[in-house]
Amino acid sequence: MRQPNLHADDGAVARKLANGVTVTMERLSHLRSAAAGVWVKTGSANETDMQSGISHFLEHLFFKGTARRSARELVEAIESKGGQLNAFTSRDYTCVYVKTLDTHIGTGIEILADIIKNSQLCDLEKERNVVLEEIASIEDVPEDHIHERLARRLWPNHPLGRSVSGTIDSVKTLKLEDIRAYYTTWYRPQNMYFSIAGNFDEEVVLNQVCVEFGDLAPGAAMERNGAPSFGNGVEVVGRDIAQAHICMGFPGPIANDPRRYVYDVLSNALGGGSTSRLFERIREDEGLAYAIYSFHAAHLTSGMLGVYAAVAPQNLEKTLDLIFHELQNFRDKSMSDAELEMNREQLKGNMLMALENTFVRMSRMAKSMMYFGRVIPVEEVIKSVDAVSTEDVQRLAHDTFVRERCALVALGPCDGRIAEPLAL
Repeated sequence: MRQPNLHADDGAVARKLANGVTVTMERLSHLRSAAAGVWVKTGSANETDMQSGISHFLEHLFFKGTARRSARELVEAIESKGGQLNAFTSRDYTCVYVKTLDTHIGTGIEILADIIKNSQLCDLEKERNVVLEEIASIEDVPEDHIHERLARRLWPNHPLGRSVSGTIDSVKTLKLEDIRAYYTTWYRPQNMYFSIAGNFDEEVVLNQVCVEFGDLAPGAAMERNGAPSFGNGVEVVGRDIAQAHICMGFPGPIANDPRRYVYDVLSNALGGGSTSRLFERIREDEGLAYAIYSFHAAHLTSGMLGVYAAVAPQNLEKTLDLIFHELQNFRDKSMSDAELEMNREQLKGNMLMALENTFVRMSRMAKSMMYFGRVIPVEEVIKSVDAVSTEDVQRLAHDTFVRERCALVALGPCDGRIAEPLAL
């Protein structure tokens, strides 16, 4: 049984099954493929200390076989038809998805349902070792490792600050009964979203989704963890590698904060591309770094605006001074109308070009329903970006780039090089 349509974007249809599963569909008849995913609104931010990494571990176990198919048969059912089957876990959600030719989307939906409903969660110890190797690999990549260190520094003593993969110690102690209990708690219809974009028959797909997922027993998820407190200060991690990596972060908005578009403009102007201030000053003018960028992450309960750079150890101090100088410039002086317009056009162009990908469209609808309870129309996003003013950006920079709100991590041969860098 279906409930009436929910509010949706032009071209997108949103429905809710009687048991609570949310369904979003966008038909693109000019294509020959489709992307479909089952999204569950739970990730590492919902975990307790003892559960750290359990969302990600469960995602791995989904692919080890169901009551009907072996691990190979699951993948073969999609790849033998030219498609892709995969999954990922974030702090806020977990997604299992397929990308197939339009003629095989029915098989893809059936495989998704089989994985979500019938996984045997077997080969626990074998897959535990795979996850432990994945955790170890993160520490071997300085750029990945320093981002995880920054999250821990900015959101201390909160699951949002922990690695999505968990720690070696926490993953080693997870038991099958813990994972089954976590699945029962969070994988409930009112916490699940089915999304599809591409070429398909809407009525046929909706009927199949009703058959495949409509028999799940109704039930809401448990209460989520609250918002974290913010941390600050400097952490230096000595490591014998060629470059010094730096990553700093400031508190940012939650995903549905009305100021999110101002953050997007500020982050893009700061370090979002080759015309950004940090790229131009530190890479083009000074030649100090190959990798330098800003980033903006928004979650259900918190957010972050940050900067990353990798430089030769002897250039670390100068690079930090230049970064903080650019942050101060955003605080002290309003950006020009021309710079604002260029960054607004970049944001809109990046979004519209990304929407030529069915996976992006499918993901956008699901995340929009999870964070906002509706699919935000593209026209609304464009209008909101165009509404950002130079005064908005300067006001936000003044409130955000504050010394007491900054967390900074340095990784590499940089001991003793960061005494008091926060010149804001």
